[in-house]
Amino acid sequence: MIDLLLLFVPFFALILMGWAAARLRWLPLEGIGTLNSFVLFFGLSALVFRLAASGALQQGGLLGVLLAYGLAGTVVTVLALVWGVRSGLIRRDSGLVALATAFPNTGFLGLPLLTGLLGPQAAGPVAATLVVDVVVLSSLCLAWAHSHSHAGRDASGDDPLEAWHAVQASLNGALRNPLLWAMALGLLVSSLGWHLPRPLDETVRLLSLAATPTALFTLGAILARAQMLPSQATRSRAIWAPALLKLLAHPALVCATGWGLRQVGVELSAAGLMTMTLAAALPSASNVSMLAEREGADTALVARLILWTTTCALLTLTVWAHALGAEVGVHPAGVR
Repeated sequence: MIDLLLLFVPFFALILMGWAAARLRWLPLEGIGTLNSFVLFFGLSALVFRLAASGALQQGGLLGVLLAYGLAGTVVTVLALVWGVRSGLIRRDSGLVALATAFPNTGFLGLPLLTGLLGPQAAGPVAATLVVDVVVLSSLCLAWAHSHSHAGRDASGDDPLEAWHAVQASLNGALRNPLLWAMALGLLVSSLGWHLPRPLDETVRLLSLAATPTALFTLGAILARAQMLPSQATRSRAIWAPALLKLLAHPALVCATGWGLRQVGVELSAAGLMTMTLAAALPSASNVSMLAEREGADTALVARLILWTTTCALLTLTVWAHALGAEVGVHPAGVR
């Protein structure tokens, strides 16, 4: 277990460096958006493309893994929405909190960390989570967020048309996600048996090498910037329930759902289930705070959830990896 912890420490140390740089203003807050754009459109996209082009996404049982993750993620989303309602949050706030609860940080943290632990074959299941989170769960949560009551209306005056427009906007946003396009392009190159010219391949390789440290550093800076936002009325609201849902219940549900699907004959590899369970154990995705800001939701509440799940994930992720039998330098067969 100590070996696992030592493997994870450098990843979280880079996050801490980015956080400190932003807090100390060594990194201007205005420059965080530029770093984020580089990571999303160049570094991570190059990494995802190279993994897809290598055939890492073409694995047996991937649809079963996707089904297990989607079912578990939907349950987590519903539970988080119920918590939001019971806590008295308006639908816009509860929808964004639910999205932060169900959406793990697979892009900035999951891809480099889990491929480092489990090997390149982990890229397939991890990339599959992006399809569910970006296309399905984001649309569900935004539809809920936009179904809130308007001024001068009672609860029966919710506008279903606005919710539908929110779903359409979310799907349009998903189609503009460069990671999904990089994944699709890499799959095309792999299926056709093409190879990039050497100078172009080397350029993509160099960009992919820059993805991990820059993404983690940027993640820390994003967390610091969100933490530095002006306080809001709900800042004192306890967020331990969604944090526990994210770090404990989410991976447990993925593991249990995957095990159940395997028992009824759904093709789902043990290694894929392990990878998907660890992906669910990742902290909340940092981009949800930017989405909350754009939607006019309680950004401080969402940012606190992201910050605390990221802080605690070093320990909880280590425990999950140990419990599932992952070993440093060994690509395990997965959950039995």
